Amino acid sequence: MSDAALTGRFDAVISLLTRLAAGQLEARGTPSDLDDDIDSVIVGINMLAEELQASHEEMERRVMQRTHELQQLNRDITQLTELGNLLQACDSVQEAFDAMSTSLSALFDGLSGVIYVYRSSRNVLEPKVIWGDLVDVPPLAPKDCWALRRGQSHVVKAENPALVCQHRLERQGDSVCVPMSAHGETSGLLHLVEPARPGQSPRPQPGPLTPAKQSLAAAVSEQSALALANLELTEKLRLQALRDPLTGLLNRRFVDEWINREVARTDQTGRSFGVIMADIDHFKQINDLHGHDAGDQLLKAVAHSIRNALRPGDLPCRYGGEEFLLLLADIDADVLRDRAEQVRTRISELRVSHRGGTLPTVTLSAGIAVYPEDGRTATQVIDAADAALYAAKRNGRNQIGVAHPISDAEGTGA
Repeated sequence: MSDAALTGRFDAVISLLTRLAAGQLEARGTPSDLDDDIDSVIVGINMLAEELQASHEEMERRVMQRTHELQQLNRDITQLTELGNLLQACDSVQEAFDAMSTSLSALFDGLSGVIYVYRSSRNVLEPKVIWGDLVDVPPLAPKDCWALRRGQSHVVKAENPALVCQHRLERQGDSVCVPMSAHGETSGLLHLVEPARPGQSPRPQPGPLTPAKQSLAAAVSEQSALALANLELTEKLRLQALRDPLTGLLNRRFVDEWINREVARTDQTGRSFGVIMADIDHFKQINDLHGHDAGDQLLKAVAHSIRNALRPGDLPCRYGGEEFLLLLADIDADVLRDRAEQVRTRISELRVSHRGGTLPTVTLSAGIAVYPEDGRTATQVIDAADAALYAAKRNGRNQIGVAHPISDAEGTGA
C-alpha cells in the first residue's frame, strides 16, 4: 500500500474520531477489505460509538421521562392547591363534596374513585363522592377494608391480589385504599381503582395508579379529611348558635335569618308565608309554685308537642322565655289558623310528669299573621302576630288571635 493510501486511511480514522468528539454519535467508519490493524481500530471505534449512542439515547429517554414526571408533578401540585383553595372557600360539607367531585376526577385522570365518610354511628361508611366508572357504590363496613383495619394505605395488584378488601369489585385493575384522618380520628376512606384489563394480564407499562399517584392520594386524603372536619365543626357550632339549648328548638337568631330570606323569596314567587306567635298561659305560676326546674321541664314538653303538631317543613322556634314563634312557608290564613288551633289543642291535652307527680295542665294563647297581607316587612308581620297574641290574652287566653290585614298607608309607613 502506498504512503498516500495509508495516510488517507489514517485521516479517515482521525475524521471519525473528530466527528464523535463533536457529538455526532451516529458517525461510523467503513473498514477496508485488508483486515489489518487499521480496520481493527475502525471496528473498535464503531463498537464504542454504538455503545455511546445507545447510552446517550437511554439518557435522553430518562431525561424526557423525568421531565414528564416533573411536569405531571407540577400539574398535580397545582390541582392539589386549587382543591385546597376550593375547600377553604366552601361554607358547608355538601359544598365540599361537590367541589371534590369535580376536582378529583381531573386530579386522578384515568382512575375511578369514591370517598366514603363515616355515619355518626361509626359502624358504616357512606359513599359521598363518586367519579369515573364506579356507579351504585354501596355503603361500606369498616371491617371490609384492610386500610381501615390497619390504619394505613393498602394497595391491591390486579395480577397478584393479596389481602383483597371485601368492598373491592371484581374485574378491576390495581387499586389503593387510603384512610382519611384528621385531629387523630379516622373520618373516611379514599378508594382509587384502575380500569380492568383483559384477563388482568400484567401491563408492559405502568398504569395510571403509579407510586406518584399513590403519594398524591395520601396528600388528597389528608387535605380533604382536615377540610371536612373543619367544616363539620363549623356547621356544628353554627347549629348550636341557632338552637335553644333547653328545648332544642331554633332560636331567635335563626328567625331573623329565615324570615328575611323568606320575605325575598315570597316577593319573587308571589306566595305567602305565615307566623304563629304563641305563649304559655300563666307560666309564671308554674315557676313560682313548683320551681324553675319544673318550668324547664314544662318548656321542653311544650316544645316537643309543638314540633310534633307541625308539618315536616314547618319551623318551631323558641322566641324568648315561654314564647314560641312558628314559621310556616307556603300557607294561607285559613290553613295557618287550623295549624295554630291544632297546636293549641295539643298543649291543652299535655300532661307533664315531674318528680313523681304531674304538673298542672297549661294552655296556650297564640296570634297568627300572614305575609304580605298582615305586614309588608319581616318586622311588621311579626309585630302583627304579636299584637294578635296579646289580643287573645286580653280576650281570656287559650285561644287564637288573628292579625288584621295591613292598609297600604300602614305598609308604606305613611
